[in-house]
Amino acid sequence: MSLAAAVGFRENAYSSVRQYFELAADRLGLHPEMRRLLSVPFRELTVELPLRRDDDKLQLFRGFRVQHNSVRGPALGAMRLQPGLELDDLRASAESMTWRCALAGVPFGGAAGGIACDPAQLSCGELQRLVRRYTARLHQVLGAYEDLSAPGVDAGEEVMAWMQDELSALEKGTAAAVLGDSKDLEWGSVREQIVASSTAALVTRAAQDAHLSRFPLRIVVYSRDRSAMPAACALQKLGHAIVGVSEERGSLHSSSGIDIDKLQKHLLRTSLLSGFSGATEARDVLRLDCDVLVLGAAASALNGANAGRVRAKLVVEASELAITPAAERALSGRGIHVIPDLLGAAGYVLAASAEWSRHVLHFAIDEDRLLRENEAAMLRSYEQTLERSHREKISLRLAAYEIAIERVARSERLRAGVKAG
Repeated sequence: MSLAAAVGFRENAYSSVRQYFELAADRLGLHPEMRRLLSVPFRELTVELPLRRDDDKLQLFRGFRVQHNSVRGPALGAMRLQPGLELDDLRASAESMTWRCALAGVPFGGAAGGIACDPAQLSCGELQRLVRRYTARLHQVLGAYEDLSAPGVDAGEEVMAWMQDELSALEKGTAAAVLGDSKDLEWGSVREQIVASSTAALVTRAAQDAHLSRFPLRIVVYSRDRSAMPAACALQKLGHAIVGVSEERGSLHSSSGIDIDKLQKHLLRTSLLSGFSGATEARDVLRLDCDVLVLGAAASALNGANAGRVRAKLVVEASELAITPAAERALSGRGIHVIPDLLGAAGYVLAASAEWSRHVLHFAIDEDRLLRENEAAMLRSYEQTLERSHREKISLRLAAYEIAIERVARSERLRAGVKAG
């Protein structure tokens, strides 16, 4: 059963982020001027993208870029290639990124972009031409100090490389404007490890604070892409038992724990999770009995309709807006602790900050130092949020939003003189 399947209705990512913002803004007593300024993107672009298909027919596609806020630094946002992509999807993602960057303390704002298309229906040549046309139409608002594009749904390293090539042909000095391309293989591994190790450190610390005293922890790692393996590997290295793994190639379960090293060797041989002898197929990862669920699902995947299936004692939201307000209320009502995405998905912005700094400053990679620094940054954000949550007797999510909004509002007030409260 698909994790994103909902019974009766499907909650919306945009309505979720608006609810979270309004609750935090009410508690902060945010001035109406500031509330309005922080509620809307400062720039939205829609571009028409004509594509000459391989059969010589012309087809029009639509591309978007939403820049929510850049008062603290260049806007950072993922690139998506999705059928049915709409502006509200990107507005939610861009705003969420603003708050995530602010909470993590990295010098970025939030953005999001993409093309409404189904990559599976396009040849490699068609997709490359479409991505390059999109980049050319938007190149004037992209840049190392304006807007940084990062990998997203169905837009991986190859797509980032096409964007970087096109942008470099149009403008000089744009090496840092596109993150995550495939040219620097060494950095790709480092980026992956930053996300995995910082997430693993957060899971371990949050489990202690949730009074999960059993060791090893029994953990299920879910991802909508192929990022489940690095996180599972990092958690296993800390001594925890990975009892479930789910990603785009399938789902596996073993009550005694999956040997991730052997699973990775199996993946190298077959590129499939199926056929692995050390585990069985898992039909519904939510129902797996575990201590911790690391949830890297699509937006609104865990909602009021399916939250009752969760059996974990701690849920770490490792992708943006995967848990709706209704789902969080259901989980909290059952005593399940939730680490919100502003914390749980912070590894991606920490990795982006490290990559951007490397491009701009041209420093050599010291992998061990980068991992230590980013683990410390992740735990620092968590501790600040936890302290506020305890002090004000509010949820971690509300505390995270309050801290992030305060930081962005302070920068807006200093720069533009807008009243904060």
